[in-house]
Amino acid sequence: MLPGSIRVFEPKDYPAVKRLFIDGIMENVTPAFKEALLHPVNLAVLAGIAALTYALPGHLRWLGFVVATAWIAAVYWCCHMFYAIYVNDKLASEMKDIEKHFLSLPGNCYWVAEHKKLKVIGGMVAVKSPRQNNMFRMIVDRQYRRHGLGVRLTQTVLDFAQEHEYKTCILGTSKAQKAAQKLYLKVGFQLIKTYTPDIKRFISFDSQKSTCEFY
Repeated sequence: MLPGSIRVFEPKDYPAVKRLFIDGIMENVTPAFKEALLHPVNLAVLAGIAALTYALPGHLRWLGFVVATAWIAAVYWCCHMFYAIYVNDKLASEMKDIEKHFLSLPGNCYWVAEHKKLKVIGGMVAVKSPRQNNMFRMIVDRQYRRHGLGVRLTQTVLDFAQEHEYKTCILGTSKAQKAAQKLYLKVGFQLIKTYTPDIKRFISFDSQKSTCEFY
């Protein structure tokens, strides 16, 4: 467990939070790429390339390998650009002014998990609440994972939702984020809806005060 505390974001945290945000989002590129390769369309394309390669004369079959490699590289590039565009968009908007977008209203908040001795940011999470509790930016630094920090950050959000008497709490996670899905299921959430092949929705029932719904 990270020896430290979970506290509200302060302006001095921004460089560390920005780094953690970029690293946390971009590490999804490889898992997303692996998921994309297994998509029926890509499997069909690669199977077609393999069939055409087999049909080519022996001295031309290298062309098939070149085309297959190029296709796989294009799939990876698309996955990389998807997350890169998302990161750039958020850094130019809500992540550019966290105090304005996450701390200016009573129903919003942004927390960081700070190492007690090293004074480094090991994780973060945020909520926005127009009409329901929306959970964002759940990211834990690689070196502090598997020590319960994700559970602590999630519980911080649930406690906040209860204090503000919200009945629902929503978040989104991609199909490629297996660890995140396991975390939400571990703390009691249930998958309730799939919006697209990449988005999953979870719901948890709190026995005392609130219902928390995740997508």
